[in-house]
Amino acid sequence: MAYGQVRIALVDRVVDAGSRLARAGRVAVRLLTVTRMRPTDIYAALATARFLAAHELIGAAADAVEASGDPDIELIDLRTPMWFGAITLHNDEETQG
Repeated sequence: MAYGQVRIALVDRVVDAGSRLARAGRVAVRLLTVTRMRPTDIYAALATARFLAAHELIGAAADAVEASGDPDIELIDLRTPMWFGAITLHNDEETQG
């Protein structure tokens, strides 16, 4: 490769990197201005997702118990995975009326 070709290839790479950076900046600005999500909104969405995952876990465990067909199986407590906050949910029969 001749010296002129190397310079043109280098300029082409710099221009390409600049256009990718500008594209990423446009997407970031669009997300910040169009969605208008504040930090409290993001926190609320994450907290809601955490409890929705726990609800889905309860439903899946109840379906598994029902599908087993064994009347002696009793669902007492569940523990969500660590990435959902490791919540332990207890089924207290005395408080249910």
